[in-house]
Amino acid sequence: MQIRLSDGLGDKVRSPGGPMTVDEFLARFPEVPRDLRDEPSLAEYVGTFGSLLRIAQKPAPCMMKDGGGDAPHHFYTTLVNDLAIYGVGLARRDRTLARLQATLAEYRKRPATFGCMLVPRRAPDAPRPGCAA
Repeated sequence: MQIRLSDGLGDKVRSPGGPMTVDEFLARFPEVPRDLRDEPSLAEYVGTFGSLLRIAQKPAPCMMKDGGGDAPHHFYTTLVNDLAIYGVGLARRDRTLARLQATLAEYRKRPATFGCMLVPRRAPDAPRPGCAA
């Protein structure tokens, strides 16, 4: 399975700035609490998943209904959502950091196909997900 980037997303991934930094990550996702800034596991997480995090987009509630949403929305849900939940006080710091480590461990098992595993398969003729106006 290959993840194809829609128009304009390829430019975001191939940012000339090099690898994503923790500061860039925190600026891109203000819902992530700043108290994690100096955590070594967050730095490793951002360094490992920076290219996917650059594409990640927070989905609207209607996007994820019935498993919808494009790759950027699934990247957000998988890679940022736990941190955002901690940010609103619904998760503990130690458990959130443990989930980051678990995601990194899963990535180390299958680095070549990890990104593909984040996006559910969709039938070739399925309509593009989105919110009805």
